[in-house]
Amino acid sequence: MVDMKKLEEMERISQEAAPVALADLLDVKITGDTPAQRLESYLAQVANPYHFSVGEISVRLSFQSGASPLSEKLKSHFLSLKCGDFS
Repeated sequence: MVDMKKLEEMERISQEAAPVALADLLDVKITGDTPAQRLESYLAQVANPYHFSVGEISVRLSFQSGASPLSEKLKSHFLSLKCGDFS
C-alpha cells in the first residue's frame, strides 16, 4: 500500500542528488495485474517519484498548490488550439 505521508515527505525534500544516484526510468519495468499493484511496482523501483532520471537527464517534479487539475489544463489547451488561439 502506498504510504501518503512518505510520498508527501519525498515531495518536500529538496534533493541535490547526482543523476547517477537517481532511479532511471529507462530501467523501470512495471509489473502487476491491478493499478494498485502497478503503482507499487513503480514506486518500489523509482524510490522518489518526484526526483528521478531519464537517461542522463535529471527530472524534478513539483506541483502548484491549489492549481487546476492537469485534465482541466489540457482541455483548455486543446480547445484553444481548436479555436485557433495559439497564444
